[in-house]
Amino acid sequence: MPANVQSMAYHGEVPWHGLGKKVPMGVSAEEMIRAADLDWQVELRPARGAREINRHGEFSRYEVVRVPRPNMKESETLLGLVTRRYEPLQNVEAFRFFDPIVGEGKAFFETAGALGEGERIWVMAKMPQAMKIVPGDECLKYLLLSNTHSGEGSVTVKFTTVRVVCQNTLMLAMEDGQKAYRVRHSKMMQFRLDELSEFLAITQEVFLKAEECFRQLARIQMANGRLEQYLEAVFPRSATGKRKDEKPPRWVYVQEAFHSRPDLQMNGVRGTLWGAYNAITRFEDYKQPLQEEGADQRLERTWFGSSADIKLKALDKAKELAAAWRN
Repeated sequence: MPANVQSMAYHGEVPWHGLGKKVPMGVSAEEMIRAADLDWQVELRPARGAREINRHGEFSRYEVVRVPRPNMKESETLLGLVTRRYEPLQNVEAFRFFDPIVGEGKAFFETAGALGEGERIWVMAKMPQAMKIVPGDECLKYLLLSNTHSGEGSVTVKFTTVRVVCQNTLMLAMEDGQKAYRVRHSKMMQFRLDELSEFLAITQEVFLKAEECFRQLARIQMANGRLEQYLEAVFPRSATGKRKDEKPPRWVYVQEAFHSRPDLQMNGVRGTLWGAYNAITRFEDYKQPLQEEGADQRLERTWFGSSADIKLKALDKAKELAAAWRN
């Protein structure tokens, strides 16, 4: 099913995709859920043709069904097919993850919404104090939680940052290299979700290390063919492409952005590995894939799909090369 933003709420400026309902700063979880039209629940129903497998009345397969809200002209919607081990997580339960930080004023909700018919929901909270990479270049800090009702994927919490001058979304990994904190939809899910309170304790450390990493990238100059070496590491060419010295379209776009985009010509950014990394994230956020796509499909790709993975790869390769070039 093509990804589309079914509903969304946001605080601040209109998002780059131009979708959603605006809310004031500091709304509660309940208010954000309602504004984003996420105040619905899912139920598990025995799937058609499923057989009862034990004395507890459990069936071999279940349908995940979105239930109509009271007094709303809605119909039931099938979101996915799952096994008996699947445990649903309601939208209101997903938002509770942020209660410790939002309730204490340490963060506030910035966006929340649903993709498709509600197969995936997300909520993003903005953390205090921007990262300052070089003078005039700041990155805002966010926690991005997503949950799926389709039976595909886990409950995940990711670290992301947004570079203010260009609105690039940068993805971060934890110290052990994990892309996100993941909780499977199983009988142990609630126990694992309770551990998320401990996860919140490491958020400041992750962002502090990311800030220092970004500053280190800004100290590395991309002279003597380093940009091509970096592009080869992130977007490797075939043997034939190397032999013919062909430059793939994405290489051309990144090189042009690196040398011409105003936000990459700032003092302290121009000609650096930090600038090259942001040229790649720019490509992944706004130009990849090269064919036509909707803004809502771009959101799915850049936050949860292939582009999110490539942006993490680009950061990993940048750190590897920075270490080698410093030595």
